[in-house]
Order: sequence, then structure tokens, then C-alpha cells
Amino acid sequence: MRRRNYPTGWLAADRAYNAALPETFHIPVRDLGYRPIWDYRIDQLGIQGSHAGALLIDGTWYCPNLPPPLTTATADLLTKKIDKHTWRARVDARASYRLRPKAAPDHRGARRMLCLAAGTHPTVACPVKRRSLGRDPRLPLIDVTPAPAGHPEVCRRESLAFTRDIGIRHWQELDHGLAPWVHHYFWLRNRVEHFNGYAKDHEAIEHSRTRRIRGIAAQSLLLSFQIAHANHRKLAAWLDTLQTNGLPARRRPSNRHKLKNPHDWTPSGYLPDTAPGA
Repeated sequence: MRRRNYPTGWLAADRAYNAALPETFHIPVRDLGYRPIWDYRIDQLGIQGSHAGALLIDGTWYCPNLPPPLTTATADLLTKKIDKHTWRARVDARASYRLRPKAAPDHRGARRMLCLAAGTHPTVACPVKRRSLGRDPRLPLIDVTPAPAGHPEVCRRESLAFTRDIGIRHWQELDHGLAPWVHHYFWLRNRVEHFNGYAKDHEAIEHSRTRRIRGIAAQSLLLSFQIAHANHRKLAAWLDTLQTNGLPARRRPSNRHKLKNPHDWTPSGYLPDTAPGA
């Protein structure tokens, strides 16, 4: 991809791809420069992992002292325990508890995240980091949970390193469910489903009779040829509309059904038959 200077950017996939092995999918796509956007099954929502005390919740790293109602906000919405207005209020409230990136990822994909109470512009007031106290009365006050082993590492340090394999199956840059995520995810997913429908209509990829051969390897190889041919068909249709050889550009024919004139047409059976000459 990079050798051919192909652009990379956001990458959306369905919910099955979260279960893929990191070494065969998650790490390679990130190494290519793609930025995955995930949706989750209902059993994957909430706490998805942890690192040095930090909690991975709905694809984002949060403070270990995040209030429980904010932890299960999206799962509670999908199970109809709360309404959408309550969900939005809780998601907005937990934004203050989110770990912040301190710098861009290094060449190995590792990134350093800043504690939300650290630095000169904390987003919460935390008794563990006393410099964050008294700065702004509007900041939420962290209710620190006492533990026999003391505070977790993320609370004892100003920042923490996250290697690229930590939480790689679920972590994403955009907050799950909010407007930027909705815009990018559904735009990409709609394009994928559009091409799936196109390939089914023109190449019949869903019918096994178009690939009369045994074995998943052979089936996958023939399917790749069908997908390539569908892509070639779309490119040829696009090139056919361009202005070439002195001919003007033309519009592609529409696949939409022609609209019927409502003045002289009614659905079949809607009006009773009338006698001739009536």
C-alpha cells in the first residue's frame, strides 16, 4: 500500500472482525496506516480490558475510578434500562474521565496516555494528584476507591505507555456512539454493503453454483476473482461516462423504476372495474 502510495485512513468492519487474531488482522492493518472503527456486540460493551489499572470501556481508555453507571451506559441503553437522553448525559459525563494522548504513536505503534488529573489542564479533580484540586470547581471530583495494594500504576504516574497490542481488538480513536463515530462508521459500512449488493446482483457471489468446486481454499480463490470482476465492471461503467475521443461526457443509466403518472394510474385492484362506456 505504501509503496504504491495508496491513501489510508479510517477502516470500518462488522462486529465479527473483533474476534480476529491480532497478528493476522489487527496489527497488520494498523501497520499499513489504517485507523479502525469498531462496533460491538452487546456482550462486548462495558469493560473490555485493563492496563495498569486503566479500564478499556467501549473502545476508550478511562480512569479506574469511573462511576459504575457511566461504565455500562451503552449496554444499559441497548437493554432498554435507560433512555437515549440519559445515555447521552452519561456518555458526555464520562468524557472527563478519559485518558488523554500525550504524544503521537512512535514507530512501533506504542502511544503514551496522560492521566486525566495530570498536567496543567486536568479534566478532573483527584485527591491522589493534589495539584488538580482547587483549579476549577466545575471539574468532577474523583471518588477514589481504597485498595489494600494501594493505588494502581496509572494513578501513581503522570503518564503511561500503551504498546500497540494492548487492547488492540477493541481500542479505537473515536468515542463509540458519538457523532464523529456515527459519521465515519456508517458511511463506510454503507459503502461496503452497497458493494456487497452490487456483487450479488452482477456476480451472484451468494450462490454456490457459481463456484462448482470443493474446498474453502478453492472457493476463496474463485470468490476473489468474482470480486475483482465486479470491481472491474464498476470501473468500466465509470470510464464509459467520461469524455473521450472528442465525445461529450454522458450520464450513466439509472436503475430506478420509472415513476408512474398519478393522474392516470392506480394500483391494481384499488378501484373497481367500470363497464365500457360508463
